[in-house]
Amino acid sequence: MVSLGLALALGGYAYAFYYFHRHDWLARLVRRGLVRWSHPIYFAAAMAVLYLALLSPIDTLAHELFLVHMVQHVLLMMVAPLFILLGLPSPVLRWLILKTRSRGLLAGLTHPLFAYAFFNVNLLFWHVPRFYDATLHNSFIHNVEHALFFYSGLFFLWRVVDPTHGWYPLWEWPPAKWIYLLVAAPPSYILGSILWATNTVLYAYNLYPPLPPRWGLSVLEDQSYGGMIMWLHGWMFVMASIIVFYRRYDPESERP
Repeated sequence: MVSLGLALALGGYAYAFYYFHRHDWLARLVRRGLVRWSHPIYFAAAMAVLYLALLSPIDTLAHELFLVHMVQHVLLMMVAPLFILLGLPSPVLRWLILKTRSRGLLAGLTHPLFAYAFFNVNLLFWHVPRFYDATLHNSFIHNVEHALFFYSGLFFLWRVVDPTHGWYPLWEWPPAKWIYLLVAAPPSYILGSILWATNTVLYAYNLYPPLPPRWGLSVLEDQSYGGMIMWLHGWMFVMASIIVFYRRYDPESERP
């Protein structure tokens, strides 16, 4: 199913470019800078990241090593959604939204307050030990978890990247984007710190039956390093906030 979904996404993306080319719009959009050759590169990279997260040995190791499972979550929540948004040209995306009549629904799903709550509640919910263990014992629940991780990341980052160029602005207040990213860091920091600092193995899946050490790591060490990955997940928001801040603030434009 994942392979089919990735193939359909690539096919749909290629058809959209073909549609614009057939109507003699593509060359003009490229000349105006609205469509760049980096767009398909980013989109292809997003499909590669999804393949890596869901169909490569990473998915197999995620059932055995907690830290690899955390890497998988970061790929699904942050890297793949970011590359997809960077790979969507605004004219093509606006055409698709109008064709599917999804503008109102998308405005609600990407509203900053909803997207922020969805992203962080979803993150914390699936790391509650009972629910984490359930995902690794039930493939359907695991697939639901992965889908929610991906879409929560996509909706959260939508207003920051703004692939429609103005249809869905974050807020008119200039610092809104970097503050929005900055306040997303604490939940990941807190979760990562708990996993790193605790001396108790929280996830029963890693104990019953007890797994042999992998890569020389005990179960507790594996959990601690997974907490470090989650802590770095929070640091990604801080770095993104700094980047957004400096892209907007140009000291050379200031007048004494």
